[in-house]
Amino acid sequence: MLAEWTKLTSVRATYVCLAVTLLLGVGLSSLAALGIGAAGTEALPPGVDPVEQAAALAHVGPVFGVIPLVVLAAQFSAREYPSQLRLTFAVHPRRGRVLLAKTVVLVGTVLAVGAVTVAAAFAASQAILESFAMPTVSLAEQWRTTLALGVTLPVFPLLALGLGTMLRSVAGTTAAVLAALLLPPMVSTLLPDSVQRHVLRYLPTGAWDNVVGATAAESPLHMDPWAALAVLTGWLALCWGAALRTLHRTDI
Repeated sequence: MLAEWTKLTSVRATYVCLAVTLLLGVGLSSLAALGIGAAGTEALPPGVDPVEQAAALAHVGPVFGVIPLVVLAAQFSAREYPSQLRLTFAVHPRRGRVLLAKTVVLVGTVLAVGAVTVAAAFAASQAILESFAMPTVSLAEQWRTTLALGVTLPVFPLLALGLGTMLRSVAGTTAAVLAALLLPPMVSTLLPDSVQRHVLRYLPTGAWDNVVGATAAESPLHMDPWAALAVLTGWLALCWGAALRTLHRTDI
């Protein structure tokens, strides 16, 4: 595990990705709160609850902060040269342990940075809304969704870790995982309810939105949070298992 930690922390790209995560998370939530606050409650669309809007603003930044974390995970898994892998597997022949060590190091790093990002985005967005005399929410009221967001931030980086192990391509891994993250929300409104209900909500993004409480109860994408968590777990297990199989079958 120490070797994987050294690999992660010995390259400048790691610190760039983590810094961009923090900047995106706090910056986007702050900018969104500033725009809503300057416009006032009268500018909100009809039917939008200002309190629910305040809670959503706290989470919008950290969601986009996942993007550099995906890039980080793709580099961590796919950028290692074959010569380095041969040395790693010569020292640690049990390849499953190597993948497990990478997983633990990545999850720990993402959770640590994610906790800071989510907390800072929440505090900054609510402080800005309060300065405009707009409705706000407290952490005591939103601790479940805030905790769920922070704990599940590693989901897409873990998918990138598994996919990068299989593809050995940073660009291909990043493109595939970001497509899985960003495309379903973009096309969901263009598709019939039956497709949303039977397909999109079982994709990683649809399940993640339900876990963190970002899906309205009346939406065809809605499902029970625990069921959504089971779906996410299934995706992670499938990806991790496929990555492990690839490692065992690859002649390095």
